Amino acid sequence: MRRSNNRTETISCDDSPTTPPVAAQETAFEKQRGISRVETRVGFCQVYVGQLSQPLSVHRLAVLRAIASSGISIDFLKLTPSGLSFVVPEGLRTTLVDVLQGLGVQHSTRPDRTIIMVHAVNMRDEEGLIAEIVESAIASGAQIDHIGDGHDHLLLVLSSEHAPQIAAHFEQTLMGGVWRQKRLTKSA
Repeated sequence: MRRSNNRTETISCDDSPTTPPVAAQETAFEKQRGISRVETRVGFCQVYVGQLSQPLSVHRLAVLRAIASSGISIDFLKLTPSGLSFVVPEGLRTTLVDVLQGLGVQHSTRPDRTIIMVHAVNMRDEEGLIAEIVESAIASGAQIDHIGDGHDHLLLVLSSEHAPQIAAHFEQTLMGGVWRQKRLTKSA
């Protein structure tokens, strides 16, 4: 302890820092490349509306307006050559079928669907990553109803029966840069 001009200063000989080193305090601004997470969402129904009359855009809009008017929210809308497809919560399937029958449009549903979302930073910029995920899903033998992608995720809609195995397979074989090592091994 030292005294000078009515101030007391305590000096410690203990080398252990009271705060973490600067490197431990820094925030990572860039996430690690590759797959970071696989998320599974259950309880959906895949819906197909087809053979709509011409003009196709007018009839697509009529279908979508009727669905919206009934209070049903749809996800993963895709336009098909003769209609559209989308996903709804399984609990709304009966109401949706009533709406589509009221319109007199041809439709089909596939109940008991699961959405698997594979998350990866800048997925579209990672050469071969999307192809590896889709190849792996197809090789599993599961019927894939729908594939969609965003800048940081890929989603697959498939039978709930196959979803747990595919999600586990993605986690085991593609997370943490494993897909990149596989790719390097294939090209060597």
